[in-house]
Amino acid sequence: MVCISLSMIPILKNNICELKSACKAKNIDFNIKNMKYILSKFFLSIIMRVNKIEESLISKGYKGE
Repeated sequence: MVCISLSMIPILKNNICELKSACKAKNIDFNIKNMKYILSKFFLSIIMRVNKIEESLISKGYKGE
């Protein structure tokens, strides 16, 4: 699990870069006022990615404690 957590760091960095470019394309400032919008999209992408990892681990027969 530690390896999975550490491997998520570059993925999260890429998500943030994608969010910044999407905000720039939509003329939304990447600042504190718009954090509600930005964080909601960020956490939604994290939850979707964790769900995919969970499904993958279950299909491979991994059983956590």
